[in-house]
Amino acid sequence: MGVKYVLSEPEPPTWWAKNKAAVYAVVGLAVGFYLAGGGGQDAGPAPAPGPTPSASATPTTKG
Repeated sequence: MGVKYVLSEPEPPTWWAKNKAAVYAVVGLAVGFYLAGGGGQDAGPAPAPGPTPSASATPTTKG
């Protein structure tokens, strides 16, 4: 038997049926990144560096 009992071929899968797993994966990663705090909106500006002590480049001589 090589007889097919189908009157017509089934419709090819839609875009959603083909890419459903990839869409869910991308959305899941985006939600996970957001929940983990990767958005960066909570962080304030970095504090400005204060003055640091520096050594004099010229030697001082007594005398």
